[in-house]
Amino acid sequence: MQKNYFQSGFTFTELLVTLAIFVLISGAIYGTFSLNQKSYREGENLAEITQNGRVTLERITREIRQAEEIVTELSDDESGATSTILFQDGHDITTIHYIHYFKQGTDIKREVIAYYFSGDPSHFVPWDAIPPQGQQKIATTTSESVIIGEYVKSFGLWSSPVVNISLTLEKAGKEINLKTKIFGRNL
Repeated sequence: MQKNYFQSGFTFTELLVTLAIFVLISGAIYGTFSLNQKSYREGENLAEITQNGRVTLERITREIRQAEEIVTELSDDESGATSTILFQDGHDITTIHYIHYFKQGTDIKREVIAYYFSGDPSHFVPWDAIPPQGQQKIATTTSESVIIGEYVKSFGLWSSPVVNISLTLEKAGKEINLKTKIFGRNL
């Protein structure tokens, strides 16, 4: 008696059912993995802008708290907020320097400015000093602008009577709003 080899194995229908089940299970696993990856990236973006905002506000707050004088005229309410501030550095009392924070594009930058009279560039003077006859008051940056905050959508400063800061950061569709009040020690 001869054995029929075509009778053993799987039918075409069985193979199609098995393949369909395999595709469904693979699709479910891939979908779950993809969703987890997307959630992780969104959480990572939110954590990054939160940390960026926290560090930015901490630095600005620390320096304004030590300021000797705020040069920028600040509005009394948030509707008139400005996106720049200039104040006299209170950390180094041996020389007169001014710290300038400003928004440029999606960054907040910091630079140090000094004023001098054209007759003596080695001697720094207050921002409101009146130059002697025949000289001019000149502003110069004593350091390059440095980025201290990224992904900034809006940056606002106002005073009532304390200095208020509003900061909105955005990255990849995630947005956070931060606000703080600064009580100056020397103001």
